[in-house]
Parts: sequence; structure tokens; C-alpha cells
Amino acid sequence: MATQNRGAFAAGACPPNSNSEIMKFPYLALLVAAGSSFAAGEDDEVHGQGAEGTVQGPVAFLWPADRPWSAATDNTGPCGSPNGVTSRTEFPLSQGSVALTIADEAWNVGFSIAYADDPTVQSQFTQQVAGVASVESGHQCYKIDDVPSTVAAGSNATIQLEYWSNMDNELGGRNQTFYACADITFVEAADFSVQVPCFNVTSSDFNLPESSSTPSADTPEDTGAASSSSNSDGGLTTGAIAGIAVGVVVASLLVIGAVAFVVFRRRNSQAPDNENRPSATKAMAEVASVNSHRQ
Repeated sequence: MATQNRGAFAAGACPPNSNSEIMKFPYLALLVAAGSSFAAGEDDEVHGQGAEGTVQGPVAFLWPADRPWSAATDNTGPCGSPNGVTSRTEFPLSQGSVALTIADEAWNVGFSIAYADDPTVQSQFTQQVAGVASVESGHQCYKIDDVPSTVAAGSNATIQLEYWSNMDNELGGRNQTFYACADITFVEAADFSVQVPCFNVTSSDFNLPESSSTPSADTPEDTGAASSSSNSDGGLTTGAIAGIAVGVVVASLLVIGAVAFVVFRRRNSQAPDNENRPSATKAMAEVASVNSHRQ
């Protein structure tokens, strides 16, 4: 599609649509988007913060491509854009999904469809996805209910995104209603071959945990002074010392047992030899007796 998806700037990926080169490499969009999210986490910057208020509102379509954004009209229904229909994206008649790029927190997120060539009033839209209570910065994907049986392939329609959010430089940061629209043309599901960038990830998924000296709620705090001291000094813990002591005792007992066994075996093997050996006293007595008899 000729229209550039402003949501792609927040995700760091090219806008995927039926004519986009990025769809020739379906996994490239996912990798680039995830990498950009990771970079945002590394810089302690909210995902898509640079895009919010410059090329999109707090939330935008990642797929299908939406209408051009304007800060002057994004609170004006039904489509939040100064432009009418400029391009259309092919969309399946069944099992269709929409993907969002979310630059800031939002509430009461809902999707509606108008089965018309160029809807201009809210009454033309029919809700397809009930209000999602809240979303946080990142990417989210939502299934769209199957369209009525009266809608055929080749029919035009417009998907509306409506949500609550706020911008710091508007209305003192109070909540506002925002709108965005994506224009589509329905095709048979069997003829739909686009790899939709449908994945759910938040910017917090890429943030590395910060080290802190304050124990977390899930981690029990050490109560022993000796244990705390040894841990802070990088030495052995009390449990490790106790384990070593037990190991030394067991090893010592095994050595003593082995020595005792060897000594016992030696004594048992020497006992029969001592019983069969004539005593020196008896031998001397017999010699003396013989000599005295001869005299």
C-alpha cells in the first residue's frame, strides 16, 4: 500500500501490507520490532515514546495500514484523520486479525467495522471487539469476528479503533477519546496469503531487572546477622559452612572405618598361625627331657 503505517515507526519495522516488500520476509518484521522494543527498554524509554505526538497518537494500527494521523483531528470521530480513504489493505472474510502498536497506556480499547466505501458518521460502524479494559506500551493482536454472510469478497469496509488515553501536553494530561481507521477490501480466506505481524509483547518484557538492596516481596529477607555479613563480604553462607562440616565428619568416619577393617582382617589372619606355632618353652622342655634320659 502507498500509505505509510505510522505505527511502524513506533515498532521500528516497515508497514506490512499486501504489496509491501517486508511481507516477502515475514519474520523480519517480528525481529526488527522486537529489537526496537529491546532498545527502548535499554534506554529506559517508553516503547514508541518518540512516535507518540509526532506520527501517531498513543495507539495506532500496525496492520492493516491506517489513515494518516494528525494531532488536530485524532480526537474527532469516526476516524481521527483529516484524510478520507487513500489506500486499502486486503483483509480475509474470516479469521481476520488486527495488530496494534501501542506507544502509551490506553483504556477501553474497542474495534468497529463500517461496511461502506467511505463512512463518515459513527452510526455506520458496528462493534466487532468489545472494549479491552487496558493495554500497555508494546504490540497487541486481536481477532475480528467473522463478517456477516451478506458481505462478499471484493466489498470495501473500514475498521475503526477507538480508545481512551492521554497526552501530557493536551488538556492537562486528562483522558481523551482517540480514533483511528484502517480501510480494507475483503477477500476470500483461501486467497489471503499475507503473513500478518500478529504477536503480543510489551515493552516491559524487554526491560532488564534492576539490582536493588531492598528485598523484593517474593524474596524472604535474611534474619541472621552472620549470614548477612558473610553474603555481603562475598564469603561462604552459614548453610555452605554447615554442609562442609558435615562432609568432613562423614569423610573422617569413612577413613576410620576403613582403617579399623584392615586392622581387624590382619589380626584374624594372624591368629591361626599363632595357634599352630609351638611355644619356645615347650620345645626347650622336651630337649631337656631327652638329654636327661640319655645320661
